[in-house]
Amino acid sequence: MDRHLTFSRWLAETLLRWRLIAKMIGVTIVLAILALIFIPPNYLSRASFVANTSSGNKLPSIAGSSGLGGIATQLGMASSGDPSETPGFYMKLIESRELLTRLLLSRFHDPRSDSPRDSATLLDILRIRNSDPKRRLEIGIKRLGSSIDGNFDIKTNLVAIDVGAQWPDLSAAVANRTIDLVTAFNKEQRVSRAKSKRVFLEGRVNLANEALRTSEERHRAFLDQNRTWRTSPSLLFEEKQLQREDDQNADLYTMLQRQLETALLDEVNDAALITVVDSAVAPRKAAWPRYGVLLVSTLLSGFLLGLLVAGGAAIIADWRSRNPDSANAFGSSVGRVRHEIRRVFRRAS
Repeated sequence: MDRHLTFSRWLAETLLRWRLIAKMIGVTIVLAILALIFIPPNYLSRASFVANTSSGNKLPSIAGSSGLGGIATQLGMASSGDPSETPGFYMKLIESRELLTRLLLSRFHDPRSDSPRDSATLLDILRIRNSDPKRRLEIGIKRLGSSIDGNFDIKTNLVAIDVGAQWPDLSAAVANRTIDLVTAFNKEQRVSRAKSKRVFLEGRVNLANEALRTSEERHRAFLDQNRTWRTSPSLLFEEKQLQREDDQNADLYTMLQRQLETALLDEVNDAALITVVDSAVAPRKAAWPRYGVLLVSTLLSGFLLGLLVAGGAAIIADWRSRNPDSANAFGSSVGRVRHEIRRVFRRAS
């Protein structure tokens, strides 16, 4: 008699345990029902925007239309190639602790209230319980971060974010609020940067203007005191030096004045560098649960689990039939361990 377990024998022994397979399918169905009861629905809203670059968003600058445009670049006025204007930067910004904190402290309509005027912070709506406010905020950041997902296209600079929430209106509101916070960040950071450039250039323009006036006054005083300077080689040489100083100061003043005009334009153009493509709308269908998908996956998972358990039982039964002494010793060891565990629990109680 062949005592080895072949595949055909294993399959036959497994199928004979069809009741065990049915029980496993029933267990998975019960677990799926419990998941439907205890796991709240999840609605997914999507919003998208384009991360524009400064060079494509600004009005034509005066310095760029003259031969002094190269000097503007040397002074750091050009902003092409700025890493803070890439889609990847915006994704990191959305995942940052600062933006998630602002999002948690923002107020939204309370979905648990029937009154449209009732509002609460997102931190309160999520019902995060902790006596320590900092720890409560920390938990909220972690939970909110797992609810926000996004991706971007490096070719088109399109950034899309998906926000999941228990209520469809809240999901869309959080997604749109995220876009608003990104826009506010641009307004705070980029306008501040453009303003600092403008203030710096205003100071430089004033200094250049004073230097130009001083050199022109000195030149005029020279001409008033030396009316016959054309007949004197030494006075002619001095007059050329004064004229050259006037020309240098005038060129510097003109260049800085043009750069100041460019900075004024940049201060307006840098106010917002994103273009909203799609605002989030409340979804009509929940991402969880999907009853059809859940039913198919539950039945398939239950069948595979039952097949695994029944197949394991067939292998164990075959091993016991071929090794009765080892099986009895193993059974007695398991029984002794169970007895000792019960005794420990009786003493503890």
